[in-house]
Amino acid sequence: MTGNDAGPGTTTTPTRSTRVPLSASALGLGAIYAAMFWLAVTLAFHWIRPELDPCCSYVSNYGRGDYEWLMQAAFVVFGFGWMAAGISLRRALRETRAAAVLRTLLFIVGFGLLVAGMWRADDLGAAGDPSPEDVFHTVGSLAAFGGLIVFGLLSAWLLRGTRLSGLAVVQLVLGLVTLALFLTFSIMADAGADGFGWWQRALTMVVMPGWLMWLGWRLVLTARAAARRA
Repeated sequence: MTGNDAGPGTTTTPTRSTRVPLSASALGLGAIYAAMFWLAVTLAFHWIRPELDPCCSYVSNYGRGDYEWLMQAAFVVFGFGWMAAGISLRRALRETRAAAVLRTLLFIVGFGLLVAGMWRADDLGAAGDPSPEDVFHTVGSLAAFGGLIVFGLLSAWLLRGTRLSGLAVVQLVLGLVTLALFLTFSIMADAGADGFGWWQRALTMVVMPGWLMWLGWRLVLTARAAARRA
């Protein structure tokens, strides 16, 4: 009798595979490239639109003008990058509750960025009430920021005891940093204080792309390590 055979009257329980699909590695790389594209485009717009003072404008304000399509493309690509990370994370953790919750949160982040890219913010200093397009853009941005904050905070709990438990502390720290930066630039902007743009750029051009690149790379390493052990 082999190790897989069962005697008469014996019931067998199927074992859940611990293998990580190689597609998780490819998706992790896709997330990294998406973050790099976002960072390159947002950096380039500081030269494309020099009339927008970084200290007193949002990154979203680059979505107007001759190259608005490029900024919109950056939002869309960045959104798909977070979704790719969510799928990769789900495949790395297999069919678990943690995987389902965290993937859903990253899909919210990605979908929020897609909405923010398809509907642009109004020009800086535009008079009157916000346009419907600006409202959609704001809602999408809030979904992206909020989803990322919750993702970071919940990861500290949901990743415990999984093959990605080593990411939990860093995820928690990044979630708290995101929350702090979001509150800082939002409060400063509402108060009309100069400098809010630098705090927003610290979040959108440093923390967010850096987080996605780091997470994507860790998912790549996890998938490759699992493949070597298989």
